[in-house]
Amino acid sequence: MNEKTIFKISIISTIIGLLFLLLYAGEIDLKAVSNIEDIPEEELIKIKGIVTSLRTSDKTIFLEVEGETVQKNQVIAFTDQDIYLKEGDYVEISGMVEEYNGKKEIIANEIIVR
Repeated sequence: MNEKTIFKISIISTIIGLLFLLLYAGEIDLKAVSNIEDIPEEELIKIKGIVTSLRTSDKTIFLEVEGETVQKNQVIAFTDQDIYLKEGDYVEISGMVEEYNGKKEIIANEIIVR
């Protein structure tokens, strides 16, 4: 094969790959919730709110987040990095709903401070 043919094939493959990624990424949609008690376990969710309580131990962070409604949600995050959160920060948390001791809580995958 000559260089022009290989170049055309690589450009076409790149364009098809980018279109596939664009279509696939559009399908991922986490729904925002206000009450995690209504959400089934192991469901991915996203919450927004203000950190009202914060405790850390070793590589675990325990947050209490007051959402845009009056409800408070328990959030747990496991990390190897230092966390720069404080009470009063407005956060957006994506994670999975788990049940522990009869109460539902969120195991955080991502915490974004706004």
